[in-house]
Amino acid sequence: MRLSIALLLCSLAGVLGGAALIGAAALGGAVIFDSLCLGVWALVRDDGGERARPGVHEVPTLASVLERARRAG
Repeated sequence: MRLSIALLLCSLAGVLGGAALIGAAALGGAVIFDSLCLGVWALVRDDGGERARPGVHEVPTLASVLERARRAG
């Protein structure tokens, strides 16, 4: 597990535990705030990398195969 995720989980537990000691309203506010923070964190980390990479590579033509073989030889 990466350190940043472990620290995020410890922070989440600390915020929820502290809010539970204060009361039910504070606990509800902490859950809402933590949910918003996790959503923003997930959106910031999503760079669209999976969609940016093509799933199918270019099919080589006979001319490109022969040219690659000529350069290699």
